[in-house]
Amino acid sequence: MKTLLITAPMPEGYFSGAIRQCDPTVELIEYGPALSDAELAQVDAVLAWRLPAGLAPRLPRLKWICAVSAGVDKLLPPDLPPQVMVSRIVDEEQAHGIAQFVVLMALRHARGLASYEVQQQRREWKRQPVAVVRSRVAVLGTGAMGSVVARLLAQVGFEVRGWNRHEEPLDHVLRDSAIAVCALPLTPETEGILDARVFASMPRGSYLINIARGAHVVEPDLIAAVRRGHLAGAALDVQRNEPMAADDPLWDVPGITITPHIAAQSSPQTIAVQFIAGLHRVERGQVPANTVDRSRGY
Repeated sequence: MKTLLITAPMPEGYFSGAIRQCDPTVELIEYGPALSDAELAQVDAVLAWRLPAGLAPRLPRLKWICAVSAGVDKLLPPDLPPQVMVSRIVDEEQAHGIAQFVVLMALRHARGLASYEVQQQRREWKRQPVAVVRSRVAVLGTGAMGSVVARLLAQVGFEVRGWNRHEEPLDHVLRDSAIAVCALPLTPETEGILDARVFASMPRGSYLINIARGAHVVEPDLIAAVRRGHLAGAALDVQRNEPMAADDPLWDVPGITITPHIAAQSSPQTIAVQFIAGLHRVERGQVPANTVDRSRGY
C-alpha cells in the first residue's frame, strides 16, 4: 500500500522520517502540486491535516485517511467517496498539553494578570483584591479532549461542568459560568454555535477560551461582545482564517489573546506509531483504531 503524506503547514519530511524509523518498508509519497494523476492513482492511504480541494477524486484507490490531529473536519470534503474510512490520532500527551494551555489562560483571566501587565507598562505598583480561584467553568465538549481539560481545571480549583449538544440548551449552562471553554468537534451542527445570542446569555465579565476550531465562533459577534464590555475577553488558539491576515480585526481587540494554533501538537513519533498500526490493519482488511463516524463528523 502506498501512502500520500500531506504535511502542510509543517515542512515536507515532517512525518516521513519518523514513519521510516518505525517501519522502513512503508511506501511514502510526499504531496506536491506537480504529482500526476498516474502517481496519485497508486495511493491507498493518506496521512494529513487537511485535503486540498479537488484531490479526493484523483485518488481512485483510496481506502483510508488518517488525521494527524483530533479533529477530522478538514478531511471530509463533499467529494470524498463514502467507502473511504477516516480515523484520527489520539494522543494523551497532546490532550494534556491542551489542558495546560486552557488552565494557563483560565488562571490568567481569573487572577487578573492582564491588568497587572497594563500596570507594569504604566510603571504602576498597585495591589488589587485577590482570592483563591473558585470560578465556574463550562467545558463544551466532553470527549477525549474535553474530559482531560475538565479534569485539570478541577485540580487547580475551578468548579467545572461539562456540556454536550445532547444535554440542556447551551445558554442554560453558560448563564452562570464565568469561563467557557470550547472543546467541541466541528460539525455542521456546531459551526457558528458561539454567536451573539450565546454571548448575551453569558454573565457580564465572562471569558471564552477556544482550543477547538475557529469556525465554532462567529468572530464579528465575539468582537462586538468584547468591545461593548459584556465579555471580558477571549483566548483564541484557533481562528476561522488560519493563518490570520495582518488586517484581521481580531488582532486589535483589547482583551482578546491570539495564539497561532500552538496549544499542543502530537509528536511525529506518536503519529508514526499509530499510523503504522492503522495501516497494517487496513492491509489485513480490518478497520483502523479511532475511526470516526463520517455522518457525525467525529
